[in-house]
Amino acid sequence: MVNTEREAVWQERVAHWRASGLSQRAFALREGYPVRQMGYWVRRLRGSPAAPGLLPVRVAPASPVPVAIRLVNERGWTLSLPNDVPSSWLAELLRAL
Repeated sequence: MVNTEREAVWQERVAHWRASGLSQRAFALREGYPVRQMGYWVRRLRGSPAAPGLLPVRVAPASPVPVAIRLVNERGWTLSLPNDVPSSWLAELLRAL
C-alpha cells in the first residue's frame, strides 16, 4: 500500500473513531486495529499545532472612575461608590446598614 493510500485509509478510520464516541483503545480493539497504531495515526493526522502568534498590545492606564456617591458613617468609615451602582442594590445596602 502506498503511503498516500495508507494515510487515506487511516483518515477514514480516525473519522469513524471520532464519530463512534468510544475511546481510542476501545475502538481499536473493537475494529481489530493495533492500539498503538491507532494512537499514532490520531496524533499524526491531527498535525502539528499552529504556533501561537503574538499580537502587539498597548497597555493604557485606566481612567479613574469618578465617585458619585460617598457614604460617611459617624464611626469614621467612608464608602465611595461609582455613579453606575444600581439603585435597587444601593437601597438594599442602606437597609442593611
